[in-house]
Amino acid sequence: MFPETNDISFSSASDSYGTKSYLFDFDTGDFVVRDGKLVECDGLEAVKVWIEKILRTEKGRFKIYDDTEYGAKLEDLIIGNSYSVAFIESELKREIEDALLQNPQIRSVTNIQITRDINTLTVELEVKLGDEGGNSITVTV
Repeated sequence: MFPETNDISFSSASDSYGTKSYLFDFDTGDFVVRDGKLVECDGLEAVKVWIEKILRTEKGRFKIYDDTEYGAKLEDLIIGNSYSVAFIESELKREIEDALLQNPQIRSVTNIQITRDINTLTVELEVKLGDEGGNSITVTV
């Protein structure tokens, strides 16, 4: 259901955010369950799960999201097209930023760096959160 990624890693200065979610195992494509219950996560961990999920969800592909702007439209930019490298990079940055800014916890997306080789697209970016300390998460996809 989700596109393949090599790894998504995060680093952060803080772990005190008011969000709550459930852990998702992107390798198995299912929620993490312990003792028959979904494993809750909150704060920074919830933001991390949300970021990874929205970047892995192709906008417009799944009916559950038909009436929303959920996801990012990335595949058309990187698969089977003849767009210039500059255009692709510019549109990838725009799509990623637009997708992530839907989360009210995220104040800004900056320092987007895109590296592309034959079979891999690596995106590194910084997400600034809307907390009082202006904490940020560095994301590498």
